[in-house]
Amino acid sequence: MSRNNDTSSEEEEEEEDLEDFGLTMISIAGPSEHDCGYCKGKDTSISFGIWAHSMTCSDYQDLIDRGWRRSGKYLYKPDLEKSCCPQYTIRLDTNRFNTTKSQKKIIHKFNRYIKGTWDPDPKVKPTIATTSSDTPVNKPSNYVQVKSLRDLIHEPEDTSQESKYKLEIELEPASFTKEKFALYAKYQVSVHHDKEEDISEGGFKRFLVDSPMKLEKHDTSNVQFGSFHQKYTVDGKLIALAVIDILPKCVSSVYFLYDPDYSFLGLGKYSVFREISLVQEFSEKVDTLQHYYMGYYIDSCPKMNYKGQYQPSDLLDPIDYTWHPIQDFKAKFDQGASFVTFTDPVPSRSYPPGWVDPASITEDDLEKVFVMVGQGRIAPVTCIVKFETSAKFKKTIVDYVCSVGLELAHKIIIC
Repeated sequence: MSRNNDTSSEEEEEEEDLEDFGLTMISIAGPSEHDCGYCKGKDTSISFGIWAHSMTCSDYQDLIDRGWRRSGKYLYKPDLEKSCCPQYTIRLDTNRFNTTKSQKKIIHKFNRYIKGTWDPDPKVKPTIATTSSDTPVNKPSNYVQVKSLRDLIHEPEDTSQESKYKLEIELEPASFTKEKFALYAKYQVSVHHDKEEDISEGGFKRFLVDSPMKLEKHDTSNVQFGSFHQKYTVDGKLIALAVIDILPKCVSSVYFLYDPDYSFLGLGKYSVFREISLVQEFSEKVDTLQHYYMGYYIDSCPKMNYKGQYQPSDLLDPIDYTWHPIQDFKAKFDQGASFVTFTDPVPSRSYPPGWVDPASITEDDLEKVFVMVGQGRIAPVTCIVKFETSAKFKKTIVDYVCSVGLELAHKIIIC
């Protein structure tokens, strides 16, 4: 159910009042077909969408665990069976993550640059004396020095050690600044080859600043849930920005952008380790928060399947929403399958995978779905005249309920 353009300011104030109670409020966008950004297919990416005016962090957690994803305040659930490039939700168990030798090299290179013991220009001599951690020395054959990921990540922030550059990593609620927008514009033009005239402050805000989630404090710790920006600053200059959602069970990566002048640092890969480390720190304070969600995994797309390099990772089954090791999925992908499920037997159906069967939705189920009717009041959708008079409207409601599931549909308010 789309939001009317002539919604009065009085009605908007009523919505804001309800939002203050911590309710999730959405408008239904419905099904969509659009061009694929990966294989460039025409109208081959199929999804179902909603606009979230407000959303609790726990409701969004439940949605991404059903295959949903957000772009600003727009949430969408891809149809993995009909889309050209099926998008599988991927997550990493950070408490079981171990860096490989090649992954450690990325972190060490970044650290050495900050310390001043390495520079991409071979003509530039190190300004800081090489330390024992930078130069291999003869050690007994049974000597083992183990540094945790968190130790490695925070090494260049150690102010007791002399460094060429001052590195500052700051986590703050998502917000707009001219500096962030300038970095975004430079990144989009240089890396994604966007046209300058197509980049605007409004577009940046809608994509990477706006969020339906308000900050929520965890009950027993100082951890806050919500949408955040993690700023990477070197000598006072913003060189990278991570957009993340901190949720009750995970940190979800939304987007990452960096100054192309610093591409030699491999900041895209480095940011993954920085965010994994962040989850590990949070998990000591919030028992349930131990996973790192990297968005979607697309096996056929190199720009998306690199995420499988971080282990141990699981993919979400698109039908029953259970998690399975990525290796199990890969075995089927490598045999030529694009749509993979471990649900057995696979139900015969005419609706998207993972949806509740529309034929199973009863009148009692729909009576528990609420809509806003004005003057700060909500009512069952079955009480709306349009529900009885418009078959199209009723189908839209049923499709929405089937896409989010009954439990969420009975908690969320439709505007």
